[in-house]
This record gives sequence, C-alpha cells and structure tokens, in this order.
Amino acid sequence: MKRENDSFAWNWSRQPESIVELKEWQDCSETLNMVTLNNSKDRWVWIEDSKDGFSVKAVKKALIAERGNGRLTNFDWCKWVPIKCNIVAWRGNLDRLATRVNLRRNVDIISVMCPFCNEFEKTMKHLFTACLVATRVWAAISVWCKIPPIYIFEFKDILDIHNYSQVEKKAKNIIQGLVIISCWSIWKGRNEVVFNQISRSPQEIVREIKSRGYAWFKNRTSCNYIS
Repeated sequence: MKRENDSFAWNWSRQPESIVELKEWQDCSETLNMVTLNNSKDRWVWIEDSKDGFSVKAVKKALIAERGNGRLTNFDWCKWVPIKCNIVAWRGNLDRLATRVNLRRNVDIISVMCPFCNEFEKTMKHLFTACLVATRVWAAISVWCKIPPIYIFEFKDILDIHNYSQVEKKAKNIIQGLVIISCWSIWKGRNEVVFNQISRSPQEIVREIKSRGYAWFKNRTSCNYIS
C-alpha cells in the first residue's frame, strides 16, 4: 500500500472476497483517509488538554467523563484532618468506596446486605445516611457540635453539613473535619465487621470520633475550638 495524492493505493496479494473482508477494508480505508502526514518530527500531545499540555487535572476529568459523569464533583479537603480520612470522604463523594454493591459489578459477592444492620443492601447511600448505626452517629455528632439535628439523604449532603451550620468560619472548619472523620470512622467500623468480625456500636464509633478529632485538631492547630 502507498499513498498517492490524497488517497491510498492498495497493492493486493489477492482481492477481498467475503462481505466481512470488504467491510474491514472499507473501515480501514476510512480510518486511513483521516490521517494527515507531513515532514515534521513526531511528538506526543495530550488531546484532552492540548492548549495547556498534559496535566493530572485533565486525566482526572477524562477518567470521570469515561465513567459517565462529565462533571467533576466538588470536594473541599480539610487541612487539619489526616489524608486517609479525606480520601475516604473524597472517594465516597465519587461513589468509589468498595461497598458490597459496588464490588458486585466485578466480583462474585455472596451477600450484599449491610454488615451493620443486615436488613438492606449496603450501598453508599444506605451505609452513611440510612443505616441505624450511621443515623445514631450523626445524631450524637450534632449534639456534640451543638448544631441542629443532621438530616441527610445523599452522601453529598454529609459534606455540606458545615456549610449549613450557623456558626463562624473557624467553627465551620472544625465541623467539616469532624464530619470527614465520622465518615472515616463509620467506614473503619464497617471494615472491622466484614474482615475481623468485630461489631462496633454507634457509641463506640462516636467515642473514636471524639478522641481522634480532639487529638488531630490539637496536633494541627493552636486553637481551642473543640472541648
């Protein structure tokens, strides 16, 4: 095969005969006709972000779009909270935590029931917003932080709790961190049930949130907003 003018000339060893071969040749010809050749040096370019070049942001945007969500979900990272807690909340915001329902897409799961209550399928929504363990945790956190009762229906509602709290800016930052720590503690409690068969009550999870929240906040700041 060689290119002559604006089209390719085919040098056949034999002519395509079957319908399948003719279709493949047609598809190949259409693809090759879209190729433009010149004498410049070969180089790599990032098509998704050709204006500014390659960037991690462009890759992230492309991956999320490939999953069927063309809009980047907003997530505000809390600086005084450990990165492991932020990552759990960030992945939860993307519905990318390895819940049983999510794993069922690619793994043979015997049961998809919630390990806490064993009454409903363990989706992201149920585990963090509807399960009895989670609702009791959020009720205790609202009392501790002296904010109105927390009513949540989606995971994104959890991450907006601090924005709707009628408190000053610094206190909002503390509430945001405690909410993220709560998500991490609930997820950690779930893992202990699944992998170690250790059941944890809502009261135990709340005690962990308070102790770790106080310690982490004290280590990262010199403010006295948690008592």
